[in-house]
This record gives sequence, structure tokens and C-alpha cells, in this order.
Amino acid sequence: MGELHATAVPEFSSDCTPAEPTRRPLSKAVIGVTLGNMVEWFDFALYSSLAGIIGKTFFHDDNPTAQLMAIYATFAAGFLIRPLGSLIFGPIGDKYGRRTALSLSISLMAVATFAIALIPGYASIGVAAPILLILMRLLQGLSTGGEYGGSCTFIAEHAPDKRRSFFTSWLEFGNISGFLLGGAIVSMFTLALGDQAMAEWGWRVPFALGGLLGLIALYLRLGLEETPVFKEIRNNEALHTSSAGEKNRLFRLMVSEWPQMLKCMGLVTVFNVTYYIVLGYIPGYLENVLGYSNSFALSMGLAATLFMLVLIPVSGHLADHLGRKRMILCGCVLLIVMAFPCFMLLHTGKVGFLFVALLTLTLAQLFFEGAMPATLTSLFSARVRYSALAISYNIAVSLFGGTAPLINTWLISATGNQMIPAWYLIAGAVVGLISILFIKDSTGKPLPK
Repeated sequence: MGELHATAVPEFSSDCTPAEPTRRPLSKAVIGVTLGNMVEWFDFALYSSLAGIIGKTFFHDDNPTAQLMAIYATFAAGFLIRPLGSLIFGPIGDKYGRRTALSLSISLMAVATFAIALIPGYASIGVAAPILLILMRLLQGLSTGGEYGGSCTFIAEHAPDKRRSFFTSWLEFGNISGFLLGGAIVSMFTLALGDQAMAEWGWRVPFALGGLLGLIALYLRLGLEETPVFKEIRNNEALHTSSAGEKNRLFRLMVSEWPQMLKCMGLVTVFNVTYYIVLGYIPGYLENVLGYSNSFALSMGLAATLFMLVLIPVSGHLADHLGRKRMILCGCVLLIVMAFPCFMLLHTGKVGFLFVALLTLTLAQLFFEGAMPATLTSLFSARVRYSALAISYNIAVSLFGGTAPLINTWLISATGNQMIPAWYLIAGAVVGLISILFIKDSTGKPLPK
């Protein structure tokens, strides 16, 4: 993966904002930061692909639906604590440096992910099993609270103004790579070991690999240079001189940024609702609601993910040339118009129609992939960028993104309406559409000071 990034990321162009830019700092920033985010989405793919096995391993087997909801609730718990993580890592990133915060967050993530591979099942230690699983998910959620906002900030502050969308889109490339890699590894181990061995012990191996990937990401991050923007802030304002004064200053800046934080939350809502429904929930929906086999559902999910992965850099390139606001508007409108028809196609029972529906929903997400990271970063001033972005991003993800599988599973069970996910997508798109209408397009312009 690092080799792919190193060859694909071009050098700085002459329109860069940072002084005397070179290819090496930018390439290292993209590789080191995106690998950490890849670990986060690797873990997400493991949970999505192994939900049934994890439920049977860690929770009582009274009811299959209750097991499924229990594992989704455990998954959601990791997201619900993310705002707390952003309150911890955000201020660290704004006071002590973006690299420092990102290194600390990936360390915690690696330890928690590896620990999940070692937790005994319910049959061995009873109720302690789900408790330990939830605790590790909470630690993962705490660490990821500073990941995305810090990663966006780090790459954006290294990138040239006129190509910021393209370079920050590699963060999404890393996310999708992790998701794709996680799903592929689960499929590979399932085919190699068989269902019984996978359920007994094989599912633990991917989590151990996730912990090792986190350690590699930590090593790369420790070798990164701090962003030019933070160096300037540190040199000019001496942020470390008064901790009490710094807390008050940061609080005042956060208060001044609240309109931008609300806009950010609206954009993050549509961004993540679409992501979690299309790539995270639909494979399970095909299996558990529509009755397709597990292997077929996983294959369809992997196909949609691969389609998105290949086109993410193209989306970033288009966002720099067509405008980020225009791209996000197109994605929201496409979801509003096509979400319901796409879910109707899923119910036809015809593989061709099902594939068209998945690709259409994936295309809507692609409009966001290239434009959203740079748009979110450009909303905030440099002195509070890490904190404001991390907090607003994670509040929205916790409420509407990571909880999407759980909420949709519960709503379908409670109402019997299998079109609930389509309405969920439409609601998220409406929120995103309203938010982007109140944002001025900053494509090609410097980040706020």
C-alpha cells in the first residue's frame, strides 16, 4: 500500500502555499496519515463482514436478531465515544502539533485492535466477554476521535491550494483501501479455513493483523514533518507559554467557530450516512433481509468498494477543476432522486439490477469523496482547525453515521418496512444539501489563517 501511494502521489506544483515545498514531505504525509486511517476502516470492514461470527462468539445465543443487534450496538458504542476522543486529541493537535496527536491516536488504536484478537468468547468467560469487547471498542472509538479531523488537517496544510482536493482525496483512498483489504482478508480466510474454523478461531487473525498495521502506521507518523501552518503558529504565537491561557483562548476560538461547526456537521451527516449505508450496511441487508448468501453479499460489497477505490483520485481531480461545492451538490441531488428507486431494484431478485443499484449509490458517494475532505478543512481557522473539525465531525458521525446499521436494523424490525434505508439516505442528503448551500466555495483558495 505504501508503494502504491508513493508512486501515485505527484510532486508539488508551483502554486503551493507552503514555503519551498518538495515532493518528499507531501508524499510522506499522505502515506503516513492515510495508513492510520486505513487501519480504522480495516477494523470497520472486519466488523461488517464478521458481524454474525462476532455475535455468536461474544453474546448469548438466545435470538439471532438479538445477537445481530448486540454486535451492531457494540460497533455503535465505539462511535458514540468518538466526540470524547475529539475533545482529547483535538486540543493536543492544536497546541502540541498535528503529528503528536496523530501518533498518540494510532498507538491507542493499535493496542485496542490487537487486544480484540485475544479476548476469550462467551462460552469461556461468560458475560466478561462482551464487556471486554465493548471496552476495546470504546478505546478504539476514543482513538479515532482525533483521526479523521487530524488527518484532513495534516494533509490539507501540506498541500498546494489549487490541488488540495486531489491530495486530501488520498485520505479517502486510504480509508477505502482499508475497507477493501479488510473485506478481502475475511473472504480469503473464510475460503482457506472453512466456516467452522473461521467461527472457532480464524476470525481473530484479521484483528491481530490490524494491530500490526497500526504499529507500522505509528512508525511512519513518527518520521513525518510537522505542517508548515502549525510551525508558523508555534513560532509566531508561542502557544505553549500558558496552559490556562491556552484553554481559555481555545474555548473562545471554538465559540467563534460554532456556525462553521454546524455546517460541518451537516456535510459530515450526508457524507457518513451514505458511506455507512452503502458500503457498511447493504451487504448485511442483502443477506439478513433479502436472503442472499453471505458469499454473494460480500462479493457485491467488495465490487462496489473496488469501483469507488479506483475513481477516488479522479473525483479529487474533478473537485479541483469543477469546484467542491458543485460536486457535493450533485451528490446530494443524486441521492434524493435515486435512493428509493435503487432500493426497489435491490428487491427485484435480479443480479444485474442489484449491481446497477449499488453502482448508482456508490457514484453518489464518489461525488463526496473527492470534494468533502478539503471542504471540511477549509471551514476553520488554523489555530482551532484540528479541534473544531474533529469535534464537529465526530458528533455527526456518532449520531448519524456509525449508528446507521443499528438504527436501520431496529427500524426494519419494528416497522417491517424494508425501504427504511432508502429514506435514511434521502434524509441525510437533504441535510447535506441545506448545509452546502450556506457554504462559500473555497476551491483553489488558501486555507483560513
